[in-house]
Amino acid sequence: MNINGQTSVIDLLSDRLQRSNDDKLKQLASAKRINSAADDAAGLQIANRLSAQNSGTRQTEQNLYDGLSMANLADQSLQGVTDGLNEIGRLATQAGSGILSADDKAALQKQVDAISAGIKDQIANTEFAGTKLFASNGSIALGGEKSQFSLPTTDLAKQLEDGGVFAIDLQSADGVANALDVVKSSSQQIDNQRTEIGATSNAMTASARNLANQNVNEQAAISRIADLDYAKASTERVQGQIREQASIAVAAQGRIQSEQALQLLS
Repeated sequence: MNINGQTSVIDLLSDRLQRSNDDKLKQLASAKRINSAADDAAGLQIANRLSAQNSGTRQTEQNLYDGLSMANLADQSLQGVTDGLNEIGRLATQAGSGILSADDKAALQKQVDAISAGIKDQIANTEFAGTKLFASNGSIALGGEKSQFSLPTTDLAKQLEDGGVFAIDLQSADGVANALDVVKSSSQQIDNQRTEIGATSNAMTASARNLANQNVNEQAAISRIADLDYAKASTERVQGQIREQASIAVAAQGRIQSEQALQLLS
């Protein structure tokens, strides 16, 4: 009876070692220390909370970089408008020359009209992912819960129209003088808008860098909790296999001895 009880204990130990080795094999296959709540219930909850937090961090970072692309597009478009205004100013200065004939000034007016039409087209076609950037006064929300910014927008075509850009007339002395004032005033307004966009872009860049660092730290924390120490687990797996084989050998030896004892008793 004692021999049978000893054999039963050895079999139980062998089963336990086999289950432990199977768990270790599962960890090695997944490269995860925690594959279910049974592995580490508290660690699983912490890792899940960190993963949810990290998802928000990474998405906000991506949103900010998308916002930076939008801001860069807006700034480049405004630079194009500024270039057009500068060219209109140059033509207005040229029209102020007394040596030009009426036909010469009419030719300059055609150039101004063409530039004005180009400015209108550029404003109308400046969009990012389907969102027109200069169609209304207001702002566009960028970033996310962790880092919120807004990109200022204006109804730029109306702003320039109200400023007289699209009504410039270079065929009269008063029109030439007025054109220079209009160009100066409108250029200043656009420069102010670009300054605001630039400040927002710089702030978003700094925030995106901070979120990138936060992302690294969160990923490291998740890894420390949930990921497997592969070298340690491999060593434990080998040790477990040796113990399992040893227990099997001992169990087999115990059965042989039990059978021999029964033969002697019979």
